[in-house]
Amino acid sequence: MGMKIVSSNNFTFVACNLLALLFLVVNLKAQDRQMVEESTRINAQSAYIDGLAAFENEDYQHALDLLKAAYVKLPDHPGVNYALADAYLMMNDVTNAEYYGKQAVKLAPRNPWYRLKLARLYRDQGKNKTAVTELTDALEYNPHNETLLHELAQSYSDLGQLNEANKVYNKLLFLKGEDLNVRLERLRNFNDLGMQDSAITELKKIRDLNPNNIATLRVLSNHYKMIGQMAEAKEVLNNALQINERDSKTLLMLSNIYIEQAQWDSLSTFLSNTIADSLIATSTKINLAKYLYSNYKNDRKNRELQKTTATVLKKLMYSEPNSGSAQSLAADFFTQTGQTELALQAYEKATELAPTNGTAWQKRLQLLLRKGEIKKAIAIGEEATKAVPQEPIILYFLGSAHLSDQNYQEAITYLDKAKELPIRRSLKANILGALANTYAALKQWNKAFPHYEKALKIQPKNPGFLNNYAYYLSLQKRKLDQARKMAQKAIKIAPNNPSYLDTLGWIYFQQGEYKKAEEYIRASLDTGQASAEVMEHMGDVLQKLGKLSQARQWWQKAFNKDSTRTHLKDKIPANGE
Repeated sequence: MGMKIVSSNNFTFVACNLLALLFLVVNLKAQDRQMVEESTRINAQSAYIDGLAAFENEDYQHALDLLKAAYVKLPDHPGVNYALADAYLMMNDVTNAEYYGKQAVKLAPRNPWYRLKLARLYRDQGKNKTAVTELTDALEYNPHNETLLHELAQSYSDLGQLNEANKVYNKLLFLKGEDLNVRLERLRNFNDLGMQDSAITELKKIRDLNPNNIATLRVLSNHYKMIGQMAEAKEVLNNALQINERDSKTLLMLSNIYIEQAQWDSLSTFLSNTIADSLIATSTKINLAKYLYSNYKNDRKNRELQKTTATVLKKLMYSEPNSGSAQSLAADFFTQTGQTELALQAYEKATELAPTNGTAWQKRLQLLLRKGEIKKAIAIGEEATKAVPQEPIILYFLGSAHLSDQNYQEAITYLDKAKELPIRRSLKANILGALANTYAALKQWNKAFPHYEKALKIQPKNPGFLNNYAYYLSLQKRKLDQARKMAQKAIKIAPNNPSYLDTLGWIYFQQGEYKKAEEYIRASLDTGQASAEVMEHMGDVLQKLGKLSQARQWWQKAFNKDSTRTHLKDKIPANGE
């Protein structure tokens, strides 16, 4: 029959099925889209969480990369923006940190932590007014948030609005009750505002809060000092010592008050009693003595302070006989103040307690040589070289002692040992100079002169080397022009040294320039410190100038000063005319 006619019922069924199929296709596409978006959201959240983990692990660049990836899909997520602000801040990118911080606040204006982060960013940049605005806005949503209030008070303080800061601190005290740190901030502000009465009131409240806390009492004492209430400052510290009479910081602070008020008798008694207390740690006593000594170093003309320091260090020296540090500290002070016997006692004890303490041996030898106790210096030096065999400066001092005692071979032995050790250039120059003097004393000029030259290569402006080399050249009548130049150089450095003046005068004498010789040798005599040798030289010069009577007078003076110069008897007539 041709085409089959579909009934209306069948058509409706087919149409419905077609429509259903079409709806199903559309619905499946929508579901696919939702599934894709959900997958993207999950990936973004995963990147966000991983970014937070990387941030916690301080891998800030990786954290930033992950958070930026999360932000692409979650730009309106306040947590992502806040985390980005944190990450950028750790990467020192303040501009981006501020931008994302603002975004976080915009997306979640009630969140106090987002606003706090932004306010701190502003404070770090010195934008304190903006920080105050941000914190004030945050407090509208969170009026009792103590962290926000404390940050606001700090921001007001940064702006110099200390009264406003204290108003905020008042609110904090109302909300949380008494708080020592808040009280201390208020006290600091009152001090800066010059509101002394308010500061004192605050001090009393702080003291009542924790009357037995030594740390708090020390802080209080310091604030009393700041406002000039010295009696109260001492009273508070004495209260602290009643709680713990051996607290080192309190002892130090009280000592400082006595020093500032120049109460030397009180300071001496206080520290002497402290040092005599066998229950106080040696380290505490030494620290107190060091503090006192450091004050003396900064005010050496203060005789009362010197006297007090001497009393305390002497007490320390005898109270702590088994502490090498105490002995060395006392010895150093007594050396600096010219109390040689006490210094030697302390150094002796220090070397006994610590035989390998090279510095103590060195200082001990130096003092003995300075006193002219050559024999004792040699004995102590020999002992020191056994305890510290490779200490060049000790070998140098021992060699110098032997040189002074005219033990020339022993001097050479020790000085040669010192010379071969690793030493500073300045010390090497001194050792070479000492060797030169030793060889000169032995009249071994072929060894003396090269050593002077080596010493002068290291220290070309050393007046002692210049003078000695020049003088011994003049005695040998060798290189007199060079000797004169060296002597002139020495005098330029030390113009009033009697030995240097005599050397130049004697060089002129050897060159036949007797008038110039008389000028410099007389200048040496005029110092009042000239030796018998200089007096003899004056006689020799005057003899050449035809002033025999005057010459004999100087020879007589030289002999009177040094009777070992027996050769002068031949120059002085028996009648002494």
